[in-house]
Amino acid sequence: MDKKLTDAQLVSRFKNGDSKAFEEIVLRYQAHVYTYILSIVKNPDTASDICQDLFVKIFRTLHKYNEENKLKNWLFTLARNLTMDYFRKNSKRLVPLENQDEDEFSLLDTISDNSPSPLKVLIENAQKEAINDALGKLSMDERELVALKDNFTFAEIAAMQKKPIGTLLSKFSRTLKKLRRILAQRSPEVYNEYLQ
Repeated sequence: MDKKLTDAQLVSRFKNGDSKAFEEIVLRYQAHVYTYILSIVKNPDTASDICQDLFVKIFRTLHKYNEENKLKNWLFTLARNLTMDYFRKNSKRLVPLENQDEDEFSLLDTISDNSPSPLKVLIENAQKEAINDALGKLSMDERELVALKDNFTFAEIAAMQKKPIGTLLSKFSRTLKKLRRILAQRSPEVYNEYLQ
């Protein structure tokens, strides 16, 4: 499949019976959507299940998709809706972020370490843990906004969430200040090195 095809071209090909076009859509967006969902649910198995449900739903409904809209926005909106549905259905069974197993995967574990130095690995792991801990202290809405900002512009997020861009900019600014405060209190060494 030609990697230079636009999303609209892939959708059009899928609607005309080309199953390879759907495979390309999955390859193009699966990692981004999974990372976004993981940043909210904080559990790799749950994130994987929601991501799988998402692509099954997309496969079933892609023929209804309006190609004038951005596919990426539609995918992330569906991902958000499925994630919120998961929380509504499982709210009584959720484990607080503070009680997660220490061995549990973190969004920040996706950062690659090319250094063979054990000391550098130890320092980077401590930094990842501090940042992940700080992100865990944010509300679900704040974590979601940080995760969306990794993939979208504020204008795109505002369109997806049907909120004024000024509201999102203000919320993002407050979220970053809150994150800085948490890091300054809990991990001053990380704060001093990266955020001051």
